[in-house]
Amino acid sequence: MERIVVVGAGHMGSVIVRGLLDGLPGVEVVVVEPSADHRTSPDSRAEMTSAYHPRPDDLLILAIPPQAFDSFADSLPRGACARATVVSIMAGVRLETLASALGTRTVLRAMPNLAARVGQSMTVLCPGDQVPPGGVERAKRALSVIGKVLVVQDESLLDAATAVAGSGPALVAYLAQSFTEFALGAGFDAADALLLTSQVLRGTADVLAEPGVTPESLYQQASTPNGTTAEGIATLREHRVGESVRAALEATMERARELAG
Repeated sequence: MERIVVVGAGHMGSVIVRGLLDGLPGVEVVVVEPSADHRTSPDSRAEMTSAYHPRPDDLLILAIPPQAFDSFADSLPRGACARATVVSIMAGVRLETLASALGTRTVLRAMPNLAARVGQSMTVLCPGDQVPPGGVERAKRALSVIGKVLVVQDESLLDAATAVAGSGPALVAYLAQSFTEFALGAGFDAADALLLTSQVLRGTADVLAEPGVTPESLYQQASTPNGTTAEGIATLREHRVGESVRAALEATMERARELAG
């Protein structure tokens, strides 16, 4: 039986565990949580342990904070990861660092986002150059239980992925707050204001996923000359909202680079 080991029972680790148990019922799932304070199983169907006891051909998913990585790596028996496929979701820990500390070249980095908790993550996955195609597919299959997975070969793209996919939901939520506040000010109650905003975002995302649709084609299609939408778009341009969003993404990407050293 295939075994997937998730190290870390925090928020994202727990989400991945539940996704694996629901989405891949034929897989053995083990949760490793080094901290006694957090050693509560996210699901009774998964085995919980305090330390990683390796088996050949494990898929090992590292869902621990980056600052806990050195301690975890130092605790492993020599050669523990030699035959494992290791997927790290730790922000800023480079492939070379993973490979050196764990003693294996079969390492991948993944950047999921908070929408994983509703099965709608946009996860960007980058394999090391010595990961075989089967290892990439295995990692992609495991992470697909929490949403969509995009595989990239250039590790530097993960900094941009941190901005667009990793921090993107929070940035969109910040903009969505303006929608809800406007609706509240216009007289809607809080629940209805949030319903209006969330359904607009959900519907827009679904339309953008249709073949041939781009953000520009969508807003142009909706903008009748001299109409209400055209007036709104013109105001956004006047206030340079697009430039502000791009600047926020640039700042987020640069911070990701700084944290990675």
